[in-house]
Amino acid sequence: MRNIRTCEGVTLETGVSACPIDFGHIKAIILVEHGKTLGTTFSPGDFEQKCHADVPNRIYPIKTVVEYAKSGGEPQVGNIGYGGNGVTGISAQTDTFTLDKFYDNLAASITKNMNKKFDAYYLDDNNMLIGVNNGGDALGGIPMSTVYCTVVPHPTSSAKASMTVSLCLEDARKAIENFDYVQLDFNPIDELNGLVEVDMIETSTPGDWILVEHNGGMDVTDRYGTLIATGATSVLNGATACTYSNGKLTITAAQGSTPSLKGASALYAADIVGIELNKVWKRATT
Repeated sequence: MRNIRTCEGVTLETGVSACPIDFGHIKAIILVEHGKTLGTTFSPGDFEQKCHADVPNRIYPIKTVVEYAKSGGEPQVGNIGYGGNGVTGISAQTDTFTLDKFYDNLAASITKNMNKKFDAYYLDDNNMLIGVNNGGDALGGIPMSTVYCTVVPHPTSSAKASMTVSLCLEDARKAIENFDYVQLDFNPIDELNGLVEVDMIETSTPGDWILVEHNGGMDVTDRYGTLIATGATSVLNGATACTYSNGKLTITAAQGSTPSLKGASALYAADIVGIELNKVWKRATT
């Protein structure tokens, strides 16, 4: 007996939901490692915690979006000879988002990771989390082939500095066919704050340290110094004690160790939010 095949997915459903969705303007993008999801339950505080999670479970938010533009993702139509037209595919799609201002740290980080694959969720101002149905219980992110940014870092004669982030869909047809969403019962936008890289720099006084943003060199020691000193051994590697005074962290290092900040998840547990260590600059000894 010959093999029998079935033709799936060709029924045309033209009905509408009993409660049609009213989508709003997209306000934020949430990137996740390719193949990861945001999970199945969402509560206030979850998104902030995920922003500080250890890689690969971390999320990477991008905000605030003030304009959305779609390029591509259109049916491609062609014919053979004098036959009728037929759809040959869906053109490649790029979703481009204009942010409210130019962010130098964000632009640098996105540019460094242009060759890395991410999945993306969109969050609109009706608290709708948008992604794809990937067959599991969790809403999936939309797979992207690349994410890149375009910047105008300096004001022109008629416009302020600006930045756009473009997300190139890996498969526009699948993104359309599997489009899905989850209605959140709270607004997570204030939780969606990505991390800033900081350097630990030893000052001219041995044992005294400051924290400086890697891009731009802003000293942020006063913002985090008291918290770091309070939880010294839980947030610092290679340290036995720490005090904070006059904009400096005075760290007692364990024998043979150079102190450094622990990972973002450990910092978050001590209420130190928004930063991650990039590099330690220890003063050269003579």
